[in-house]
Amino acid sequence: MAQNVTVYFATNRMPLTDGGGQTIVDFGSEPGPIDGTAVRFGSAQASVTATRSSFIAGSLYVAPEQLIGPSIQRGSRDIFEKLRQDMQDGGRPTLVVIHGFSNTFQDAIERAAGILNFYGIDANVFSFTWPSIGTPLPTPLPYTDYFHDRGTARGSGVAIARTMRILYDFIDNLPRRAVCRQPLHLVCHSMGNYAFRYAVQALMQVPQGEPREYVRTADLPAPDAEERPVPALVALPTEAPDPNRLRRTFEQIVLAAADEDEDAFEDVKELRYLPRLGNRVTVYHTGKDWILSTLSSVTKFNGPRLGVNGPENMAIISDKVTAVDVSDAIDPSQDFESHNYYRIFPAVRDDIVAVLSGERQDKIANRDRNDMQRYSLRAPARTTRRKGR
Repeated sequence: MAQNVTVYFATNRMPLTDGGGQTIVDFGSEPGPIDGTAVRFGSAQASVTATRSSFIAGSLYVAPEQLIGPSIQRGSRDIFEKLRQDMQDGGRPTLVVIHGFSNTFQDAIERAAGILNFYGIDANVFSFTWPSIGTPLPTPLPYTDYFHDRGTARGSGVAIARTMRILYDFIDNLPRRAVCRQPLHLVCHSMGNYAFRYAVQALMQVPQGEPREYVRTADLPAPDAEERPVPALVALPTEAPDPNRLRRTFEQIVLAAADEDEDAFEDVKELRYLPRLGNRVTVYHTGKDWILSTLSSVTKFNGPRLGVNGPENMAIISDKVTAVDVSDAIDPSQDFESHNYYRIFPAVRDDIVAVLSGERQDKIANRDRNDMQRYSLRAPARTTRRKGR
C-alpha cells in the first residue's frame, strides 16, 4: 500500500516558474540567485511503497518570501514553525537529509521520503537539496555530470550554513513553552558530505553584514511580543574561521558513502571540527563502492575516499567518530555500484536505525569490533531480502 510522505525542504537551486513567471513549479540543476547563496523553503510529497518512491504532481509548496518592504514574510519561519509544532505535539524527531550527486529536485524529495519509509522510524524528514544534475542513465556521466555537481556542491556550503543560522535564529527567538525538545539527526550521502564540509567551514566564519533587521514576534501574545534584532544573515563570510563558533545542532550525524578525503577528520579545512555539531558521528564505508573507488578516487584523481576505508587514522581524531564497514552486509548483485546501501539493504538500515535511536556503538547487534572505534557489519541471514527504492 502506498503512503504519502511530506518532505520539508530548503534549496539553493534556481527556481523554475510557470508561463506567467509568477509561480514556482520546480527547481533546476543550477545555483539560484546570489550565486546560489539564496535559500527557498517549502514542502512537497512523495508516494512511497516498499519498492518505489514517486513525486506527487501538484504537491510542491514554496513558502512565500518577502524580505523587503513593510510586510516581511519569511519562508523559513513558515516551514520551521510547521516542523516545530509537529515535533512538539507529536513528540517526533526530524531527520535531515543531504543527498549526493546526480539528483534532480524531485529525485531529492523522492529519496528523502523513501529513506524515511525504509527506516521505518516515526519522524519528520527535511531535505536540503543543492543544485545537482539528475541523469536518466544507470550511471552518471563521469566527467560532465560529476564535475558540475562537485562544483555546485562546493558552492552550496554557504547556503547550507545560512539555513542552519536561520534555524538558530528561529530557535533562539522561541519562548520557552514553544521549544519542542526533540532531536535533529543528519544523514549525508556521497557528495552531500563534500557539500557539508563547506557548510562546516562557513559556520566557523562570521557572515558579512552589519545591518540588522527588526522582526516583530507577532505570533507571541503580549507581553512576549516585542521588536527583536536578528542578524541580517548576508551570506559571505568575513572573519577567520573559529571552531568555537560551531554550535551543537544534531544528536546523530550519519555519513554514508562519503565522497570526502580519507583524512578529512584530520584537516581543519575539512571535517576536523564536524563532531562539534553533533553528539556522535558514524561513518559507513566499503571497499566495494565503485562510485568512490573508481569514479571519484581514480577517474577524478580525488585520492583515497572516506567512504571506501573510513577515517585514515582513528587514533588522532575525535572519539565521537565511529567507522562501520558494511562490506559483508551488502550484495553487489543487488546494487552493482555498492554506493546506495544505506537505503537498500536491511542490515545496513537496521544498524543506522540503532544509531539514530541512541544505542551505544559497542552494544549494537550484528557488529564485530575490529579496532579503536571501528566495526564491521556481519553478513545477513540468507532470508534477508532487499527492500526500498
